[in-house]
Amino acid sequence: MNLKINKHKMADLFFYGVQVAIGCMFLYSSLPKIRHPYDFLFSVYSYELAGPKLGMFAAMTLPWLEVLVGICLLGGVFVSGALLVSAGMGAMFTFVLGSAVYHHLDITCGCFGASSTEIIGTTTIVRAVLIALFSLLAYFWIIIKPIRS
Repeated sequence: MNLKINKHKMADLFFYGVQVAIGCMFLYSSLPKIRHPYDFLFSVYSYELAGPKLGMFAAMTLPWLEVLVGICLLGGVFVSGALLVSAGMGAMFTFVLGSAVYHHLDITCGCFGASSTEIIGTTTIVRAVLIALFSLLAYFWIIIKPIRS
């Protein structure tokens, strides 16, 4: 019995670390996009997936959504909802990055602002998949926590 308690506490600690890491990552990635919105708008258009209106909408809202999710995850407020949004953004990032690779677009990710020079490839796609996967795992861990208790 004591071993199960320790496993649950270790998992709680692990998923709390995931929550903090994802929260920090979203805050860190949002700041350059907010400071330099036209650079981020250029990054959005470089994916060739959105027209002028949708691209403008994405460039205006995505950084602020990242800030909101980051603050919620770090502040412990609406954590389950923030993890679901984080998983959705991770899935969206995976799709967008995969589309760029599929269409052989030789562009930078734009994930951490215009100063990031990382060309889209396996590393960026894996990072997006991990964001989605760990967000979902943390979400489900939080959801089943009352059932375990």
